[in-house]
Amino acid sequence: MGDLIAMWLVTVVGVAGCVAGVVWTRFELGFKRRAIPIDAEVVGVREHEDGDGDVHFYPIVRFTPPGGATVQGESHARINAYTPPDTISVFYDPRDPENFSEDPRTGVFGSLVLLVFCLPAAAGGLWWHLH
Repeated sequence: MGDLIAMWLVTVVGVAGCVAGVVWTRFELGFKRRAIPIDAEVVGVREHEDGDGDVHFYPIVRFTPPGGATVQGESHARINAYTPPDTISVFYDPRDPENFSEDPRTGVFGSLVLLVFCLPAAAGGLWWHLH
């Protein structure tokens, strides 16, 4: 009985991870296709200490898309090299300028990693259930 529950759990988690990976990949590929580069001013830095005692710095950037309102937000990447008033290049989505990234490939890579890890679990679980 325990093996049956474990296989169902592996199958459900694998399939859910694959669905999430496909949705995330589609979103990230759309962002990458639409992304427009723009220079952004580093206006601050948020300092965060992780559980291991390491300190990471997240730049807070500001930019104004052509014909749009000024956007200010925190970078999602841990970049320890920037301080105000540095200028960095970011990519923003013209449909939603608050959605920006330093590198539009990062999200695509992350979503594909999710698929790579979940696909074997989903395939193995589905094969087990069908046989």
